[in-house]
Amino acid sequence: MLTLRRIPYYGALALLVYMPFHIFLVQSLSLVTGGLSAWKAAKDVLTTIILAVTVLLVWQQHKTTRTFNWFFGLAFAYGLIHLLVWAINPHIYRDGALLGTIYNNRLLWYLLIGMGAALLWPKQLNERRIIRLVLMVSTMVCGLGILQYFLPKDILTHVGYSIARGVKPAFFIDDKRNLPRIMSTLRDPNSLGAYLIVPITILAYTWLRGSKRRLLIAGLLGLHGLALFLTFSRSAWLGTVVSLGVLGAYQFRTGLKKWMEKYWPLALGIVLLVGSLTLLVRQQYVVQNVLVHSDKSTKLADSNALHLQHVKEGLRGILHKSQGHGPGTAGLVSIQNPAGGFLTENYYVQIGYEVGVLGLLVFLAAHALAYKRLLTRRTQLAAVLLASFWGYVLVNMLLHSWSNEAVAAQYWLMLGITLGLVVPDKKRA
Repeated sequence: MLTLRRIPYYGALALLVYMPFHIFLVQSLSLVTGGLSAWKAAKDVLTTIILAVTVLLVWQQHKTTRTFNWFFGLAFAYGLIHLLVWAINPHIYRDGALLGTIYNNRLLWYLLIGMGAALLWPKQLNERRIIRLVLMVSTMVCGLGILQYFLPKDILTHVGYSIARGVKPAFFIDDKRNLPRIMSTLRDPNSLGAYLIVPITILAYTWLRGSKRRLLIAGLLGLHGLALFLTFSRSAWLGTVVSLGVLGAYQFRTGLKKWMEKYWPLALGIVLLVGSLTLLVRQQYVVQNVLVHSDKSTKLADSNALHLQHVKEGLRGILHKSQGHGPGTAGLVSIQNPAGGFLTENYYVQIGYEVGVLGLLVFLAAHALAYKRLLTRRTQLAAVLLASFWGYVLVNMLLHSWSNEAVAAQYWLMLGITLGLVVPDKKRA
């Protein structure tokens, strides 16, 4: 039985390591073995199996807690709502509905797997080990991404990347070849940027806490920061700023207050200087494209206007059909529909559009419960997840980042592990 209890632990670690490299491995290995669709589906099949084993073991070993049961209930209700909305919309694209159901629900699946791993084998699974593993993986991802910036832009076509196979081999700002964006081993630059929010917040927390390896931490922070910058993902930049700002406000408010009282003229001067420089160079080619993603030579539609338009259309769709249009009818999954897709450019609007107001409320309830439970924790990982929580809220109000397997697995698995490792109220909270 001890061997079985290790399955969630090894499963959680395997998912944390594998997911950031999933796209690269699937595209490259399927060139040799064939079966691209099978390779793509394997990760979700494996996740489902690990989830089933985890839940059964937690119950069989009497390791369940009120928090675990609450999240299981929310996950069950969320999944049931997807099936019911699908049932009342039988005409929707079947493959998209199945994929949309999986993509939407796997966030809570990851959380349950992480919690189960911690509850079943707490002595083996500790936060320091998880943080070290996550930073090792993210450092590899960053290194490959920075290298990618200097390599020929068609290099990934040699390992199976192509639009026909479902993944673009290269990205550019507004499709301008002189303004490349990196995505490393993830699907796209925005996903890479969102993925880096947690590692950067971990490194910032460690450095601010006065780690004995501050030089190493500073170097890693610089590497991650450079990779984040080269994604040219404005949403990820903003999400990282929010995450670091919340981290400072929550964890270092006393020291921050003293610093601001002493150096507020310097801080104000920096803000005014940056603002003035931005105003002076706002018409420059690079600034226009990096910050606005467009200039006078832009041929594509304005991304900012399109974003607002899609959000409005999504909200109108929710008001028109509050019970939901069906899973897979919006978001990244919907673009696979031969009849056309609908990008809401907002993950929360996407969920409301797909599974209605009730489905969105259940999803938000899971967020609220997770945040409430995190507030009771006093650990490094809990502080990082609390801070990055708000960064991801912002990012997902601008994009569909929770649909990316690497971003979702990293945050929600670590969230589950944190909530499972530290359980107050005599292990029954």
